[in-house]
Amino acid sequence: MPKTVDHEARRVEIAEALMRVVRRDGYAGISVRNVATEAGWSAGAMRYYFASQAELLSFALLAIADRMGPRIDALLTAATDLHGIEAALAETLPITEELRAESEVWLGLVAASRTDRTLRPLAERAHTALRGFYVETVRRLAEVTGADFDQEAESVRLHALIDGLAIQGTLYPDQLTPDTMRAVVRRHLTSLTSG
Repeated sequence: MPKTVDHEARRVEIAEALMRVVRRDGYAGISVRNVATEAGWSAGAMRYYFASQAELLSFALLAIADRMGPRIDALLTAATDLHGIEAALAETLPITEELRAESEVWLGLVAASRTDRTLRPLAERAHTALRGFYVETVRRLAEVTGADFDQEAESVRLHALIDGLAIQGTLYPDQLTPDTMRAVVRRHLTSLTSG
């Protein structure tokens, strides 16, 4: 009887191996061969799932969105005060080794999507989802604090602030610490809700 393979479990295994490669070697370390080795597979077995480097990179972008989306949505839905909203936003910042690896892959893929037409639609879809998260965060902030402010303008400002912190925190982790990033977010949210 042929062996049954759980393809979804295999894809999760690949995603985890990919993140380990990035934590160790950075974005430049992503290759079918490197990820296969990290997963304990042959390159041929990996090619069953990904025929090319572009397919692996597309998978990486979707894997990060799949990991991040439910996590931040659950935190935001559960937020009943300013601290809960801060916690949801913190999950989009490189404040842990795992989140820094996600951010590094994310930045590399978004940059690659500027010249790789196969990545561009995925990057745009992921950006739209994140934009929606910031719109919902600002709406939730107004709801839980009772503060009155221009939600449309503030969602754009929040998105720009978090993107800036994420980029700088990923590229210069020694200069922009997790505590500093959290403090900046807290100060920004407090300024919105304090009138």
